[in-house]
Amino acid sequence: MNIENEWEWVKIPNGEWAAVAKYRDHKLSEYNTNPIIRSLPPIFSREKFVEYVTRLPTCKSSERELEPQYRFHCIERLSRYFDPLNKTVDLQQVVCVLIMQGYLRRNPLQPEYALRSGQIYQAVLSGGGFNLEEYVDVPTSASGLTIIGPSGIGKTTNLLNILSLYPQVIVHPAHSVYQIVWLKVDCPHAGSLKGLCIDFFRAVDKLLGTNNFQKFGVKRNSEDYMLAQVAQIAHTQHLGVLVIDEMQNLVAARRNSSEMLNFLVKMDNIIGVPVIRVGTNEAFPILQGNFRNARRGVGEGGVIWDRMENNREWNFFIEGMWEFQWTKQYIPLTANITSALYYESQGIIDIVIKLYKMVQWRAIALGSEVITVDLIHACAADGLHLVKPMLDAIRSGDEKWMMKYKDIAPLDTNLYRNKCLDSLEETDLEEVRRLARSSQRMGHISATLRHVIIELINLDVPPATAKSCAEKVVASHEEDTDKKVLIKEAYKLALQCGNISTEPVQHQERKIKLQPKYQENDIRAIVENAKKNQTPACEDLKALGIIKDPLKDFFIGE
Repeated sequence: MNIENEWEWVKIPNGEWAAVAKYRDHKLSEYNTNPIIRSLPPIFSREKFVEYVTRLPTCKSSERELEPQYRFHCIERLSRYFDPLNKTVDLQQVVCVLIMQGYLRRNPLQPEYALRSGQIYQAVLSGGGFNLEEYVDVPTSASGLTIIGPSGIGKTTNLLNILSLYPQVIVHPAHSVYQIVWLKVDCPHAGSLKGLCIDFFRAVDKLLGTNNFQKFGVKRNSEDYMLAQVAQIAHTQHLGVLVIDEMQNLVAARRNSSEMLNFLVKMDNIIGVPVIRVGTNEAFPILQGNFRNARRGVGEGGVIWDRMENNREWNFFIEGMWEFQWTKQYIPLTANITSALYYESQGIIDIVIKLYKMVQWRAIALGSEVITVDLIHACAADGLHLVKPMLDAIRSGDEKWMMKYKDIAPLDTNLYRNKCLDSLEETDLEEVRRLARSSQRMGHISATLRHVIIELINLDVPPATAKSCAEKVVASHEEDTDKKVLIKEAYKLALQCGNISTEPVQHQERKIKLQPKYQENDIRAIVENAKKNQTPACEDLKALGIIKDPLKDFFIGE
């Protein structure tokens, strides 16, 4: 779903774009009395949600005929591939409830909204924001959510795709207010509450063009004062949900991590802003210990976002991903391929998508243009070595071994892609450089001639022969002649020149017919020439003694 087409947009001075509020009938009386809730998108059915968030890369069969360097770029489209899982749909419904329910007790048309603003302000005046909970006693309707799981399995990606269906900022001209539907900040590495507040101020300033950081983010301000200002801004700007990612950073917090967690609970319980906490497995003991004792606990619940199991859903996911293939030869998906991908990725989506990219790069670089089970295992051994210890621990099922690896670091495939590009080019690099020198000596050559030369080299024609044949054919045709015709004729001419390998070519989709390499007095060449000259082949064969005159066997000389 492209939300830009669903809304009217206005530019906020010094800020981002905001959607102009459109008030909907949500069919529920408690929602329809609050303009902040009425401005939200409709409550999506499961079918509509899947339709809106599925993101498939463009993939045309004709692109498999492109030169390798272009196809390397095509393969990068897989980085944007998103196929929602069953648990993605479930999470969307939880987030929708979280946001809408969180707004129930924060209706700007009701007196309790102004009362809460006054109480927060009083907390700042009287105690610099200290003990905020003693000043604010207006009931809330917000709940929190915790999402825990290893890196690379799509926690943040799924959550952001869900939130992408909501405009981040909505402007209400009738009420002269801005509504920030969602805001995401990362937990500071030191677990600092001041750091969290500063990141919050900056994020709001970027959206609204405000100067909260300059007013409240200076060092001389106390931590309590900053936290109170965060609470006031969240309330005044009608923040729908606050997402705190990278909660595992609390493990390295210099101070007691419970202070950060207690404040996030206050956002739920006192200010009424739902908070979604996202972290890796390393954060689980901290979050579990804190929220077991919190007043509202984990609110809507805790989600363990684990890797995929090798089951029907995995097969369906791989089936969808497999369609996006840019090797010259399209290889159908088999059960062995699906199993190999699971073995090497252990159901971690980030890894399987990146492995699929690696496999295609390698197949193209090798020139085989074919994806096999062996190639999948080879690419995994070569490109996943940084995460191999963690994957081995997962495969073992040994909990003690797995505990050594509390997190799986994000995998960077850029080095592997560059390695494949180098491999692709190194065999032809000297010849390319030789051609470049020759090109400099003879001056500028046309793009058409260069294209024909490159294609002949890809067909295993020696570079010197490729250049000579291409020049002759291009010079003998009009400028607008189809390049495929030029390549075909140049290749035929190159075959007649000899010095070309006649080993079977792996590129099965090439439509140029390979010609045999003729030897001296080759019968095939004699017959072929006779056909061209429209003369009896037998006469030439007799002249060479290949066919004898049958009468000579009975002739008795004098």
